[in-house]
Amino acid sequence: MAPDPHVLVLGYPKCGNVWLRALMADLLRAAGVDFRQVMAEHPIAPALETMDLGIRDQARQDQVRFEPLRAYQDIPMVFNWAIPDIHAYAAATSMAHSHSPWKPAIDPFVRAFSHRVLIVRDPRDVAVSWSRWIFTPFNRLHRPTLHETPDALLRSDLPIRAQEWNVHHRGWLEEAPADPPLHVVFYEQLVADTPRELGRIAAHVGLDVSGEALQHVAASHALGEMRKKQPNHVFRGHWGGWREHLDDRQVLQVQQACGRMMKALGYPLTRADCDGWTPAALHAPARPAASPTTAAAPKAPA
Repeated sequence: MAPDPHVLVLGYPKCGNVWLRALMADLLRAAGVDFRQVMAEHPIAPALETMDLGIRDQARQDQVRFEPLRAYQDIPMVFNWAIPDIHAYAAATSMAHSHSPWKPAIDPFVRAFSHRVLIVRDPRDVAVSWSRWIFTPFNRLHRPTLHETPDALLRSDLPIRAQEWNVHHRGWLEEAPADPPLHVVFYEQLVADTPRELGRIAAHVGLDVSGEALQHVAASHALGEMRKKQPNHVFRGHWGGWREHLDDRQVLQVQQACGRMMKALGYPLTRADCDGWTPAALHAPARPAASPTTAAAPKAPA
């Protein structure tokens, strides 16, 4: 029987979400999954396809925003529609993506999905990438800024990005229940060895994918190819670029906002720490095992 997973992919903005989403869609197809997207059947999808949504193919991809009382189909800044039944929605999609931070009230919504995957990236590279992304045509229209250059925005915005990154990752990695398990993908490790990381995702989801197929999926969405497919979203596509853009004061700002979480994940905190550092040092924080007496989560509101 062909597998039928319903995966929820989580990530703070600019952590490599678009790339991971493209990789995982083809990974699921390679495993024989009948890949389905709820948004592809929405009557507004053809109209949205004629517009610049900032990300190509966004009009037919499933993205979800979780709020305490309701989950929403969401194309940021463009389209928002309430999901009346999260269980029916999760059953109808093979994979949905969300930037939503963890809140206890959204736990029943999250549990409607069969598997969870979180992508993590160095917050300093996230902030640099965000500052450049805001100056793309889509964001110049929908997210106007008084700053005249990406570097000016970065100087002003860095503390906000770092604090939000910290809240997002503290929520999903420390505050959310350890069960069901959360598979963590590090952007830096995905860059270093894409087929290996895809194999780890496949094992988490329970997919049977050959090594040759993993190599093919990785090659189809190599960063050079992704820059062609998403020219306004994928820029340098590497890690460690923050060292060229942040001064020592800014590096300290990030440490003050999220240094504990960065250290727990294995990121270098200072320029000196970068000497000899490789993505192999990254690891998900240990979580206590779920108690067998833990009460079942409440059913999500309709």
